[in-house]
Amino acid sequence: MFVKSEFRVELQGLADRIREDPRLELTSFEIGSPLPEESLTEVEERLGADLPTSLRRLYRSLSHAKLLWRFRPDLDEQTRITVAEEFAKAVSRHNLYTTAGSIQILPLEDMLFDEEYALPSLELDEGEGEDEDEDEEQFDFDGHSYPEIEFERMLRPFDLVDGFYAMAFVVQPSNEEWKMMLLNDYWASYEESRVTYLDDYLEYVIATWGLVNARAELFGEYRGDRRAPLRFDPELAAARVPSVLSSST
Repeated sequence: MFVKSEFRVELQGLADRIREDPRLELTSFEIGSPLPEESLTEVEERLGADLPTSLRRLYRSLSHAKLLWRFRPDLDEQTRITVAEEFAKAVSRHNLYTTAGSIQILPLEDMLFDEEYALPSLELDEGEGEDEDEDEEQFDFDGHSYPEIEFERMLRPFDLVDGFYAMAFVVQPSNEEWKMMLLNDYWASYEESRVTYLDDYLEYVIATWGLVNARAELFGEYRGDRRAPLRFDPELAAARVPSVLSSST
């Protein structure tokens, strides 16, 4: 388990492991400079609330991050067979030679305020939604019941993953920690997610090589938000990493 303030170091370490494996290709890697304290304060003033300690810690170490990797398309036939067998049950196995692993952490202000990253159901043309049924469906979360449109406005994508999936915060300014949920179906669905917290999520991401399918397997559980948050478990993480990655090359 890494020290939570060292995610930047762990991300660099993951990039180095990928570069050292001749079967893998790091297709994109960047880590933004740390955010200064005044930038965090400005975000808090705009939000009207303090940021969670874990979120502050992360953005004081980096402003954004992106890491994409894939299996090399020119692998020999036997290696491709081994990869196919080990990822036989993987949700995203068809993407292994385009994007197998993906970490795309948004800049803080984009994550919280940029409507480009609002859920698709919130992207209405002007005038739409004025005649919506007053008896709108409710979504129960964390002991409260919210109109779905209100709850969707609380969801802010944080890690864009691969376009189909995104990991999002449930922004509840009154809470010291914000829970996280997996969005699927091109970010339009949030009912199939186990919740977690930021520090646990970051540890899972590093431990599972940023694999897209690992996140789907860890957090893709129907109404998993009704269960206790998923805390980091190194054995559970290791079980999501095929031996083709975890074994020496």
